[in-house]
Amino acid sequence: MAITPTRSQARLFAQLIAELEPRIRAGFMAAVTDLTANVNWRELLANLEAGNIEGAIAALNISPAAWQQYSEAVSAAYAASGSAYAAQIRMIGIGTIGTRFNMLNPRAEQWIREHVGGSITGFTEEQIEVARQTIAAGYRLGKGPRDIATDLVGRVVAGRRQGGVLGLDAPRAERLRIVTEAMKTAEGVKSLVIEHRSGALSLRYKVNKATADRILRAYRKGEAVPEAQRIISERQYKNALLKDRADTVARTETAAAVLNAHDEAFRQTMEQQGIRPDQVIKRWRHGAGATAYHRPDHLEMAGTEVVGIDTPFVFPDGTAMLYPHDPAGGARHNINCRCSVEYRVNYEVD
Repeated sequence: MAITPTRSQARLFAQLIAELEPRIRAGFMAAVTDLTANVNWRELLANLEAGNIEGAIAALNISPAAWQQYSEAVSAAYAASGSAYAAQIRMIGIGTIGTRFNMLNPRAEQWIREHVGGSITGFTEEQIEVARQTIAAGYRLGKGPRDIATDLVGRVVAGRRQGGVLGLDAPRAERLRIVTEAMKTAEGVKSLVIEHRSGALSLRYKVNKATADRILRAYRKGEAVPEAQRIISERQYKNALLKDRADTVARTETAAAVLNAHDEAFRQTMEQQGIRPDQVIKRWRHGAGATAYHRPDHLEMAGTEVVGIDTPFVFPDGTAMLYPHDPAGGARHNINCRCSVEYRVNYEVD
C-alpha cells in the first residue's frame, strides 16, 4: 500500500480514503455477484409457484459467506489505517521506536468482531427482508412466478444476471419497484412526472438519464413506456441504484475503518508512552467543503476542541461522539460523513 509519509493527520486521512475506498467498494460488489450466482432458479420458481415465500427465500441462498471479500477488505483497511497512523505518531514525536499498531489488542479485535461482523449480519438480514417484500409485492400485483423471480434476480444479459433487487437496501428496492411498475401504464407514467407552472417537466424520483428520457417521452405521448425500452430501463435503473448503494457503503465503511483505527492507534500509543487521558486534545475537522452529504451541524462542529481522549463532541440533538464515525453517532451522523479528527498531546498538564 503506497501511502506517502506525512505529518498532517488530515492529509493522511485523505490518502487512506483514496487508497482503501475502491477496495471496499469492490468487496461489496463481489458480494452482490456472489448472491446472484448462487440462486437456485429451479427451486425459486417451484416455491413461488406453490406460494411458499420462505421456501423461495431459501432458494436464493442468501448467506453471510457472500460477504467474505467485503469482510476481508474492511478488516484490511482497519489494519492498514492503524499501521499508517502509528507510523505518523512516531514521525511527529509522540510515539517512539517500537510504536506500532497491534491488531491483537482486545479493543481492535472487538471492533473487527462487532463492526465488521455486525455489518455482515445486517446486510444478510436486509437482503432477506428485501426479498420477502419483493415477493409479497409481486403476489399483491398478481404477478406470475417467473416475473417475481425476475424482480428478485434480474435477467440474463451477456451471460450474467443483471437487474433485480439483490444488493439493494429496502428504500432503493422500493424506488426500483415503484418506477418500473409505473412505466407499464400511461397513468403510471403520469404519476412519475411533475409539471411545473413554467411548463418544465421533472421526475418525482432520481433516475438515470436514459430512463428519464424514456419516461418523459412516454408522458408527452400519453402512453406507457414501450416494453422493450422498459426492460432496458429496469436494468439500467437497477445498476444506477446499485452503484449508488455501493458508493454509500464504501464511503461510509472506509471512513469508519480509518477513523476507528486512528483512535485505536492513539490509545495504544498512550498506553505505551504513559500519556494520561486528560493530556489529549481532540479537534473536529469538517469534510472539505459543503457537498451533497453536507450536514450543517457537522460544519458548525468544525474546529471545536475537547480536552480528554474520552471527552465526546456533543451535537445539538444530544448525540455524543468521541470522534467522527464513532458508532454512537448512528446512521444519522455517520452515513456518507467525511469529517475527521486531529489528536495532540499537552505535556504541560500536571
